[in-house]
Amino acid sequence: MWMDGILTDRGKRSKAKRSRAKPRRRQQTVKVSARTRERNAERRKRTALVLLCLAVLVGFGWVGHRSFKLLSAYLFTENDRYVVQVWDFSTDGPVLTPAHIRQYAGLRERENLLALDLREIRYNLESTPAIQSVQVSRRLPDTLVIRVQERMALARLDQVGSVPLAVDADGYVLGPSSLRPNLPVIRGIREPGIRPGMRLSEPYFKDALTVLTLCNRSPIHPHVRLREIDVRHDENLTLRLETGEEVRMARAHLEPRLAELVEILQEQRRRGRMAAVVNMTGHAHIPPVVTHQ
Repeated sequence: MWMDGILTDRGKRSKAKRSRAKPRRRQQTVKVSARTRERNAERRKRTALVLLCLAVLVGFGWVGHRSFKLLSAYLFTENDRYVVQVWDFSTDGPVLTPAHIRQYAGLRERENLLALDLREIRYNLESTPAIQSVQVSRRLPDTLVIRVQERMALARLDQVGSVPLAVDADGYVLGPSSLRPNLPVIRGIREPGIRPGMRLSEPYFKDALTVLTLCNRSPIHPHVRLREIDVRHDENLTLRLETGEEVRMARAHLEPRLAELVEILQEQRRRGRMAAVVNMTGHAHIPPVVTHQ
């Protein structure tokens, strides 16, 4: 019995301790929640302050940028002092005029020198088939300087039923304005739809351009003056000279073959003879065959 009393007392004390511990835990939970709310509120205040500072900085930046643009326009790009008065254009070729250059560059009256985009002007001009390279610069306060290097026509393209076109040493097709009556003709072109601005790069065509370029140089030029080149054969080129000879030449080792052709022609002329056909289609070690008229 006395044991039951002891156990009962202990149980009562345990219940009393638990009942006293519950309010303390509730108080601690309330305190933690209050601190969490305070920290969250403080964090929100800091975030709002940072966002406000950023908005102010962006606003000042926009106002400053806008003010700078307005001031720059007032002082420079919309200032009549810098309106172009002198168009200093020149070209090294016979085709383009200052009016052509101005048109192809896309320039208008009363352009502001400082507002012009020089890269765009250069791009517009270099997109023109007849132009090889361009230099564009400003000369303050009112002069635009453009120096143009034209593509020089090397030959005419023989295209049946099409507008006659020219081609330069790099294979770029030029317009009809580049044609000259004394240009040699390239016959047997295979590409369809040839137009100005295209670049012809087929191997047989590049070989024809190589022959034309070499024949325009000394010491070959005085002796081999071409009237036309026929490129229809896959392995050989057929050259027809202004002096009447026909030369059939393999496409390999063109420069030494042309040098050998000069020697053959000189020897024939020293003998007072006129070659009708010079066959140089064999290998380099095979002597050419000369057929006389």
